[in-house]
Amino acid sequence: MLDYRLGERLLAWYLSSITGFIDAIGFIYLGGFFLSFMSGNTTRMTASASEGLWDMTGKGAGLMGLFLLGVMLGAMIQRESARRLAYGRPREVLLVFVSLTSILSATLVTLGLSTPGVLTLSFVVGAMNSIFEKNGEVAISLTYATGTLVKMAQRFVGALYGEGHREWTHHLLLWLSLACGSILGGLCYMHLQLHAIWVVATAITGGATVAIVLRERRRLTGLHV
Repeated sequence: MLDYRLGERLLAWYLSSITGFIDAIGFIYLGGFFLSFMSGNTTRMTASASEGLWDMTGKGAGLMGLFLLGVMLGAMIQRESARRLAYGRPREVLLVFVSLTSILSATLVTLGLSTPGVLTLSFVVGAMNSIFEKNGEVAISLTYATGTLVKMAQRFVGALYGEGHREWTHHLLLWLSLACGSILGGLCYMHLQLHAIWVVATAITGGATVAIVLRERRRLTGLHV
């Protein structure tokens, strides 16, 4: 994460907290399934299949399919934007895209289409993973808590051996962001039910707007974005 300037790391921590918020809503509403934690959904799906619970198996498979569709579309948007637009613009295009799809999710809930609205969030989270893509790979994991903790532990050991003394803390903050977002998501769901998805849409759109404005200011002053 040290390859990114502070503003980009702040954006990553912010977005990671939102994915935690989303996952908490999905976990409660869907009865133990996840909108971003696909390892958990894989376990639930295969365990349900072994017990012959085919409705639960289908739910897990459907969520993973939506997530993968979001990842693929996010990657396509990133690549097409990189081909057609100036350096740095693909991230902004993706921020706009996830903002619009989160608003769509909240609108579906408002119209009484609760389950489609919630499931759309899995698609949103999948697309978010391409925001910090570099050379076709995810450079900063917004949803992979296990991978983030592994990197944190590895960097901590590296610090004990005289390597970087700060990098492990960046991974710790990324995990804490996701964890705190999950707590807030659960609390919001308790008070607002699925209307909490409007909090998600507002947070994503507001954060994306601030990020895009700040990046444009850096361009105008000749700074690297």
